[in-house]
Amino acid sequence: MMWFKKYQDLFLVKLFSVNSLGVILRSVLAIISQKIIAIFLGPDGIALMGNLKNALALFGMASSAGVDQGVVKYQAKLENRRGLLQKLYSTSLAYSLLGSVIVFLILFFGATFWSNYLLKTSNYNYLFKILSFTLPFTAIYNLCFSIINGKSNYIKATVLSFSTYTLSSLLVIFLVSYYQLSGGVLAVILTPILHLLGLLIFAKEEVVLLLKARIKFCKIFKIKLGGFLVMSFTAVVLSNLVDIQLRNYLINKLTTEDAGYWTSMSSLSSYYLSFMAGVYSLYVLPRYAKIEKYSNYISELIHILKFILPVFIILFIGMYFFRITIIKLLYTEEFLPMQRLFKWQLIGDFVKIISVVMAYKLISKNKWKLFIATEVVSYLLLYVLGVYYIEKNGVEGIVFAHFLRYLLYLIIIHFSVKSVFNRSKK
Repeated sequence: MMWFKKYQDLFLVKLFSVNSLGVILRSVLAIISQKIIAIFLGPDGIALMGNLKNALALFGMASSAGVDQGVVKYQAKLENRRGLLQKLYSTSLAYSLLGSVIVFLILFFGATFWSNYLLKTSNYNYLFKILSFTLPFTAIYNLCFSIINGKSNYIKATVLSFSTYTLSSLLVIFLVSYYQLSGGVLAVILTPILHLLGLLIFAKEEVVLLLKARIKFCKIFKIKLGGFLVMSFTAVVLSNLVDIQLRNYLINKLTTEDAGYWTSMSSLSSYYLSFMAGVYSLYVLPRYAKIEKYSNYISELIHILKFILPVFIILFIGMYFFRITIIKLLYTEEFLPMQRLFKWQLIGDFVKIISVVMAYKLISKNKWKLFIATEVVSYLLLYVLGVYYIEKNGVEGIVFAHFLRYLLYLIIIHFSVKSVFNRSKK
């Protein structure tokens, strides 16, 4: 209790508390929707749904041209400088329009390819054509959400995120219950429309800001946001493509069920790591943007980790010892073989939290070349180590590769961030 009182007035504690409430509420919905998906689709269906969700994340990022983190940074930095903020919104809209047009062409005319590649059948090509029309709504959602994050309005961000997640979860539950895999695919495809609905209800102010802005590339932000475009594109494309490739490798080398176990473990990981999502964008990035000295960075890093890590240590220990109960609660007994994936997944995620908090300094400093290099190395490590250890240890090999990947990434990020400060000092 004394420990909490010491920190209770800090912004980080307030943020973590509100964000945690949102994550807990989302987790309740996740338990229900995941249970329905597990019952009706089984491990095979969850593996294919995993491919589709990776693709949605990839194309969703591309539709907004990946400038979201740049909008967060400059919204926080410029605060009430309306003239510059209008130019920021204009340029971000121009990038989003360009990205949405490119994604439309890729999805609409490549619908059959994407259906075969992701779902192993051409029967769903019409759904990818629908997605090509709805994804621009996700682009607008991403920009509005970035503006909210840049303002550090963590309550509004949590409400918006939770509301859209609630709507999408209810849609998944309904459609999967009646139409099985076809319903699950349709629910994912319709997610951008739910994003638009969430904005109109909870973020009208940000929507109006974007509607008032002219769609054009302003010189001052064209290059600055372009750096974030390259960073986001590298991170999101690599992460989702590597996930899809490894999942397809598991399907071809082992079984679709094994791919489903790994997908389920990854989904579970994303649930508890979402506790950190608000902290990264609402606290870490805006805070890092104002830090210029290495000593201040180290102090802030230690402050963040001292607050966060004890929470996750307790959480991970509890999850490991109650893993069978968690599997039965979230999935079905058909998924019990995934219990052997918990150990290395949890250890790897612990290392990941530390390394990602450190890596956000590169984003805040707009060191996109260095960030891209570290991301490329990171995902190459995951793919190479994943393939090697799948061959050696089966499906357990992929979670061990996950741990090794982030251990090496942590070392790389430490020296990368240090080199940035050393150059700034010179």
